[in-house]
Amino acid sequence: MRNLLACLICACPLLLSQAQDEEGEVIVISELNRTDVEQFIEEAEDQFYEIFNTNIEDDDFKITCRRETPTGSNIPVRVCEPKFMVDARARNANNFGFNAGVVEADQSIRTAVEPQYQQLQQMMEQMTQEIPAFAQIASILGQLRARREQLLN
Repeated sequence: MRNLLACLICACPLLLSQAQDEEGEVIVISELNRTDVEQFIEEAEDQFYEIFNTNIEDDDFKITCRRETPTGSNIPVRVCEPKFMVDARARNANNFGFNAGVVEADQSIRTAVEPQYQQLQQMMEQMTQEIPAFAQIASILGQLRARREQLLN
């Protein structure tokens, strides 16, 4: 699989970005199809979160990815979230079981942990300034996500 850390990114107008993989093949992001874009996004996210997790000390902010199948669907989706969100969701499920109440919606849980998400954002922005490889992958990821949006519209 292509290693995005080895990519060279040249930002050109209208998403004519190019990347060169370790085998020397030039990849033009604007020419990628949806399947390739999804594959590259997953790889970039894996590398992005690996660098992030390696460089932070607080385990509550470490991000993990998994596949889950949403209710009412047979199609698994990739979900990446920090440990504090996983823990908040687990606490909510435990409270539901013990209190025979109503499970909170994800948006309600997300609102409760908003301060941690803001801190996570600040940590990532700081890491972007301090670690060039992290910044490079963030840039690649942004371009790939923009290409995905372009293909979906």
